[in-house]
Formats: sequence, C-alpha cells, structure tokens
Amino acid sequence: MFSHPYGWILAGGLFFVLLIATACSSQVIINGHVRRIGSNDDAEVRIQALFGLLKFKYEIPFASIEGLSIKMQEEVSTKNAGIDSWKEYNDEINPEKVVTLLDKMKQVLTLTKDLTGWLKKTMTKVELTRWRWTTSIGTGDAMWTAMATGVIWSVQSSVLGVLSQFVQVKTEPVMEVQPIFNRSAFATEWSCIAQIRFGYAILAGLQLLLRVKKTKGGVKAWQNILSKA
Repeated sequence: MFSHPYGWILAGGLFFVLLIATACSSQVIINGHVRRIGSNDDAEVRIQALFGLLKFKYEIPFASIEGLSIKMQEEVSTKNAGIDSWKEYNDEINPEKVVTLLDKMKQVLTLTKDLTGWLKKTMTKVELTRWRWTTSIGTGDAMWTAMATGVIWSVQSSVLGVLSQFVQVKTEPVMEVQPIFNRSAFATEWSCIAQIRFGYAILAGLQLLLRVKKTKGGVKAWQNILSKA
C-alpha cells in the first residue's frame, strides 16, 4: 500500500493523532446516587472514562449514626483496561475528623495560588445531564409536616440553584417533596449524571499540577498536608 518507507511512519503518526483526538473528545461520566429510607443509607459514585476502559466505583452500602459519629462500610473498585481491583474499608466520621478535613482544605487553599479560580473555571466545563431528587416527609402532625415540606423544598431548590451557577445544566431537573400527614416517616433519594470531556479533564489536571509546583514546597507540601492524620 505504501511504497515509500516513510509511508508507514506517516500512517502510524496519523493513526496516533486520530487516537489521541478521539480520546480527548470522549466523555468522563460521573454518576452519583444517594438514598436514605428510614434508618437505612447507601451511596454510590461511579466514574468511567475512555469509553469504559477506565472505571472507578465508590460505594457506601451501609452507614449508621452513633452519637456524634457516623460509622460506615466503604467499597472501592477500579477497572483499568480489563484489570479489576476491589477493596473494602470500615470508616468512621466524627467531629475531630471533620475539623481535621476543614483544616487541610484551608491549608491547601492557602498553599495554592487561586485554587478557587481554577476550580470555578474547571466546573464551567462540566455538563449536568441528569438531576433527580425526591423526598417524602412526615412528622405525625399535619402543621409540622407542611412546614417541613416547605423547608425541604427550599433546600433542594437552593442546592440546584447554587450548582447551576457553576456547571452547565443540560437537562430538566426533577424534584419532588411528598408530605405524609398520617405518620412519621422520612425517605429521600438523589441521583445525578455529570460529564466533562476527557481532554478538558486532562488539561485541568495539568494546570493544577503546574500551580502546585509553583507553590512553596510544591507537590511534596501537598502530600504532607493530605497525609497528616
């Protein structure tokens, strides 16, 4: 087909460029789901990229509130080009861990120049293609149930309103709050699908890496902050 020895090199180069262009134009799809029915909770986040060659799944199949702490079971699974791995953890979220996390976030914000600006710019590339949030609430008292219904509706609407200021909403959101007047009950279920082009995600990652390297201590400083107990 190619008589000239450089013909194969040219064909290989064009194929490589086409492959990179196709990969960059593909979508990173993030699928989130949270559900609480009575005292039962479960949550799941699934991420896939490169047409499903890369997959990540984080799941909390069980969580319980004990005093001021939340004890939960965590499952993490990944798939890279057909190679699967899976791990299970038992974790606890308590006030001390929340304070530690907030302190780490504050240090990272201080350490990295205009991190919030980078985050806002990256979020503008995210497209929200599904948003569904339904809640049922009952207090056993008609007046308090009506008031609780209004509060929950305001919260759900406010969350979506704030989010829509940062991402592109490409779907008609579905939100419902159903009052239950004859008994005490609570159930809520939320799901969403967001996506960003793989090329944008890689570019955002490189921009963040450059910002981190320009800070005092660079990547090592970030690692020290995130690895602190």
